[in-house]
Amino acid sequence: MSAKEALYDLRKTHGLTQDDMAEKVCVTRQAVSRWENGETIPNVDTLKTISKEFNVTIDSILGQSQERVCQSCAMPLTKLEEHGTSEDGDLSTEYCSHCYSDGEFTNERTMDEMIETNLRFLSEWNKGQSTNYSEDEAREILKVHLATLKRWKDK
Repeated sequence: MSAKEALYDLRKTHGLTQDDMAEKVCVTRQAVSRWENGETIPNVDTLKTISKEFNVTIDSILGQSQERVCQSCAMPLTKLEEHGTSEDGDLSTEYCSHCYSDGEFTNERTMDEMIETNLRFLSEWNKGQSTNYSEDEAREILKVHLATLKRWKDK
């Protein structure tokens, strides 16, 4: 999906006219029209405003469909409030709020402990993904997957 399609879809999903969208993010209706026609894209400050106003990631606004996941627990990072924070309070692009806050991991866990924590959400995961993994199957998958994430890669 392109940025112009993502911005159009975002506006339509929220039932807004171009004028409504412009008012919410402090730009002109013409600016919104140019974004949706692919003539321009929002500047960095406007991207941040759109992201906060509509609770979406800047990647999704720009039409980048690759899903980000926490590089500690593998939770999908789809909403701003799910992102952890750096020491200076900026949102982390790598870690979720459950794993990372104020530039530090929220708790010291081993990878095996992280796997067991993730297994608490297995039934929810199975339902959302239309899968039916047993705990043992999920445990093996998590061992392989978590080992590819930044926090666990070299451990």
